Amino acid sequence: MTQDNNHVPEKKDETLKEKTGQWIDKAEAIIDEAAEKVHQSDAYRKAGKTAEEATKAIFRKAGRWWGKIGT
Repeated sequence: MTQDNNHVPEKKDETLKEKTGQWIDKAEAIIDEAAEKVHQSDAYRKAGKTAEEATKAIFRKAGRWWGKIGT
């Protein structure tokens, strides 16, 4: 009788692990889908373009300062 009791929790643990794995897979799929929607959005594209322009402006300004300091 003790052997039967030992096997029951193992089965429950296995099913719990399986369910947990399935939940994780579903969550990852939802996250991937949402991330793809964000990457395809116009707002994301515009934000990326704005960030790129700002970065270029900062580096140009730093280059000018560097040129003044170096001479």
